[in-house]
Amino acid sequence: MRTSVAILFITILVLFTIGSIAIYSLDFAKEYYYSQSSNLFEKYIVNIILGTVTFLTFAFFMPYDIEKYYNVFYVFANLVLLLPLFFPPVNGAHRWLMIGGFSFQPSEISKIFLILFFSIYIKKNREKMNTFYTGVVKPFLFILPPLFLIVIEPDLSTSALIFLTIITLLYFGGAKLLHLLSVFAGLGVFGFFALQFGLIHSYQLGRISSYFSRQMPWQLEIALKAINNGGFVGTGPALGKFFLTVPAAESDFIVAVIGENLGYIGIIVLIVSYLLIAISLIRVSEEINNEILRYFTWGYTALMLFHVVFNTGVVSGVFPITGIPLPFVSYGGSSLLSFSMGLGIIISGFFNELEGAKTK
Repeated sequence: MRTSVAILFITILVLFTIGSIAIYSLDFAKEYYYSQSSNLFEKYIVNIILGTVTFLTFAFFMPYDIEKYYNVFYVFANLVLLLPLFFPPVNGAHRWLMIGGFSFQPSEISKIFLILFFSIYIKKNREKMNTFYTGVVKPFLFILPPLFLIVIEPDLSTSALIFLTIITLLYFGGAKLLHLLSVFAGLGVFGFFALQFGLIHSYQLGRISSYFSRQMPWQLEIALKAINNGGFVGTGPALGKFFLTVPAAESDFIVAVIGENLGYIGIIVLIVSYLLIAISLIRVSEEINNEILRYFTWGYTALMLFHVVFNTGVVSGVFPITGIPLPFVSYGGSSLLSFSMGLGIIISGFFNELEGAKTK
């Protein structure tokens, strides 16, 4: 277990290093070519520091007996999603809270608390998870309100990601695969009503229709030019010629920056790092006696991998254009804080096992 934890932290440091190189390259190139000072790199370092503090807080102070907070986690997950609706929209969407000069995306934190809630739900209903009502109907009724709140922000990609994560967690918890697949029929009905009541916006429909018509979006075209220009070993930090023109280069399309600056080998190291983190997390979960934290670890791992699959899938043209950041690498502070929080919750189980071993 100690080896798995060591590999876990080393690979996260590798991700931070890759992210730092990519974001510093953007900062340096913007200042050199356009005389623009964005301070992205400084803010990214601040986000890492805040993430580290968040991780340590949850790692050392997370209560081990978390089942009694069952309802609190669910209520909090929904309340934070309500908050943006009472703030002015940013770029036409109610996804962010603007506090001073900082922006915060509540849906990122909501993901973690929803995984906690459903981990407790599985533990409380372990013997009945293979039934259709307990394994599918009740969880579906629980997940509908937060999904609805995220859809009206609007943020279809995040709602889809949370839905897939919870479905995967329920499967790990004992729900039957055939039962879970039936939920997708219900999701189709939900999508129909979303279209009828205008919950799906024209730009979202445009992205979907463009994807199925196989027309390459301009964002993807620039991103692929950047990656192809990097070749196998890359141009070197800040030396590429396309990455500066890539949209959302510091967040959703950061793989294009990594590809041009560090080459295919940089992308390979990136993907291998995530796989090592996933393997390490599963091995850590096998040593955690707390059943809820074990389920949480599986859900957290699924969430991270879905983030990676969605993000890299968009950059490679497999999925439609959408805004899903890369864990620990993308600039977004909300994402980094939420993944740091989740990691702290998992490691709290590890520390509690150590304390238990000392007292025996």
